[in-house]
Amino acid sequence: MSRPGRDYTPRKFNKSTTNVDTSMPPPATGRKEIPKPQKKPEQSGGERRQQRPQQRRDNRGGQRQQRPQQRRRDASPLYDASWARVVEFDASDNVITGFTEESLIPCRISIESSEPILPSSRIYIGSGEGNAPKGNLLGGAIFDRMSNSAKLDFPLIIQLFVEEFGMHFVQSFFNKAGNLSLKQHAFELLDGIGSKKAQQMVELRGSSGFSSLAELNEKCSIDAAELLARRFFSEIEDRTLQPLLVDHLFPVNA
Repeated sequence: MSRPGRDYTPRKFNKSTTNVDTSMPPPATGRKEIPKPQKKPEQSGGERRQQRPQQRRDNRGGQRQQRPQQRRRDASPLYDASWARVVEFDASDNVITGFTEESLIPCRISIESSEPILPSSRIYIGSGEGNAPKGNLLGGAIFDRMSNSAKLDFPLIIQLFVEEFGMHFVQSFFNKAGNLSLKQHAFELLDGIGSKKAQQMVELRGSSGFSSLAELNEKCSIDAAELLARRFFSEIEDRTLQPLLVDHLFPVNA
């Protein structure tokens, strides 16, 4: 109902028609043929190895160096040794547990022997020929895998070795040892030697030094070979000890 005084004229809406595409898609022409992959000619194993890249790239884009195919055995001082000392001989396997004379490295040696080999015996493990018993170096020896008797005898055999070359250790260590720092002397690296005892040994050494291992033991009231052997054995067990006397006093100048 319209208001009085006004004419009401209904509006006419123009209905616009939207253009709709009623065209049909073109008929399917079928699946395109995909060419089959051609087989590559077979190559020999040598040609394949030649075509492999010489270097590999890691995830960060760098280049990796090729690893050597086989680690050289002579890169270790163990395989540079010519002589070894026997700590224990296993007659059932003909295997010796010992250490090299040049650097005190624990090692295992195979040897053909019908007779028992005594501890502290010398075994030749070099490449030449000699009159001494000849053994073949198998590799390094691990303390955890040694027998209990070998673990107990190891420092004793080192002590016998120090006593045999006593003059070398007297001249190389006991006559030349000095202060490691303002508060520590090199003698204090030995078991049971404190600062007071070390100073006493320095005074007894004097300017001329000790003439022999026996004189050193008598003047200082110690067993120098035993103390030095204990230190060497501790350094073999724990390579983190510093300084390493083994690195400074070996090889022995007989």
